[in-house]
Amino acid sequence: MNKYIILLFFIKYIFGLKALEHQCIHDEMYQSYQQESFPSDDQISDSRNLQNKKARNMVITYDMSYFQRLAQNQQNKQLIDICEKAIKLANSYFSQLIKIIPKSELDMRYKPTSFTKCGEFEIPQKDKVKGKESDLHIYVQYKNEPQQSYMAYANRCQFIERLGPTHGQVTFNFSKLETKDLNDPIQFKDLMQIVIHEMTHILGFSYADIPKWVNSEKNHHTEPTIQQKLRGIDTLFLKTPHVLQFARRYFNCPTLVGMPLENLGENSSKNSHWKTTVIENEYMNASVSTTQAYFSGFTANLLRDTGFYAEIKESMEEQIYYGKGAGCQHVTGQCDSNKREYCNPKTDDGLCDYYHLASSECKLGQFNEPNCNTFQIFHNAKCWDVNSNLNKQGAQNVIGVKFGNDSRCFNSSLRINEYKSQKATTQISGECYKYECNSNGTQVSIYVGKTKVKVVCTKNLEKMTVKGYQGTIVCPENINYFCGFKKFCPNFCSANGFCLNNKCNCANKYIGNDCSFKIPI
Repeated sequence: MNKYIILLFFIKYIFGLKALEHQCIHDEMYQSYQQESFPSDDQISDSRNLQNKKARNMVITYDMSYFQRLAQNQQNKQLIDICEKAIKLANSYFSQLIKIIPKSELDMRYKPTSFTKCGEFEIPQKDKVKGKESDLHIYVQYKNEPQQSYMAYANRCQFIERLGPTHGQVTFNFSKLETKDLNDPIQFKDLMQIVIHEMTHILGFSYADIPKWVNSEKNHHTEPTIQQKLRGIDTLFLKTPHVLQFARRYFNCPTLVGMPLENLGENSSKNSHWKTTVIENEYMNASVSTTQAYFSGFTANLLRDTGFYAEIKESMEEQIYYGKGAGCQHVTGQCDSNKREYCNPKTDDGLCDYYHLASSECKLGQFNEPNCNTFQIFHNAKCWDVNSNLNKQGAQNVIGVKFGNDSRCFNSSLRINEYKSQKATTQISGECYKYECNSNGTQVSIYVGKTKVKVVCTKNLEKMTVKGYQGTIVCPENINYFCGFKKFCPNFCSANGFCLNNKCNCANKYIGNDCSFKIPI
């Protein structure tokens, strides 16, 4: 039995370490391609513009014809179908999120210039003479770059002054997609997160576009950013009205000068993402979350501050908790390893991450400043992943673990009574257990073992004993926050939808609470 526990730790710490799945390279690619800005061609004679002055849900169209050059085989067909499904679902997401005053037909034409391509996509002549009946048109394309870490990237190609982007491109890296099982709901969920992240860059979250943002009077913001030192590094702080107000309230820091943008990453990520050590697991961090990202009020308010959109739907903002109410010190002071947002490698290795999604290594991530260690999850320890190599009968019998989308990570030293090693029972590590919260988020029930022995947490950080087990299991540091953490949708929407407010939004032709049922044609 003792050898088995040692083997479990070996599997977690050795096989759980994995290179970054996806790193956004938005700024790097922005500099590689030409983009152009034009004044509006809006005219009184444009009947379409006259008829549609009222704001409506954003319409995004797309062109997949670039993929016609691919060899016709089953693998390519599956990849094309996956890419198109992700684009359609992302378009649906933004259509629900954004209301916009429709652009004129003239403004939606691709302007005849010396630039004939959007990314690698040769602009069709028809797009130059007739504007799309949409608010944004996406040219979808692909590359094969096995040495690159990105799954997809995106940029705008054409921009109308004071109105926003009209045309953009999304590029998928087929060399990376081919290594994934994108019919697996969990892996498709991760791809959807990446596509939504990248399309948000097109919509205005880009360092190069900040000077183009406008206020309600359609005038450019006066000094939208300010540069200051953050933990010894020159950092750009975004101080546009909605973002500043939200950040001050969220962090409980009324003197905050602005929301810090990423200060590391140089040409690939710097200044076009939120600072990772200030707000983690946000959709617009430079490294897309390996667990579960939040489309928070930070990004929603940034889109409001672009001035390009009539409304950003408030009910789609997801409540995030990282650093919430932690004061100015959390944002601009030194990282404090005594706070849950950070950690100490000497004492915290193997414990649960901030959101209780997996056991983790405490270390410096790619976008962490010196002395800002945070929890980086072990790839094979995700509590929602029933296919984890830690989800074995031995662990279920000895430690009482359960993996699934109704499970979270709890710091525990539990071992079944038959297990006699005193050394093991004193060692705390993050383990996965089924849980549920009561309706008002004041208590957490944790279920241990196949017989589902129940313990109820009502006090923060209380150490609980479990009948039939040695050791203890530790209650969350903040039960109220824990119960408010974002939950997974049923079966992760079966790779046929996206999860919003704990409910699946299904792709066309799919229905059901988990989008698993295909409507017969």
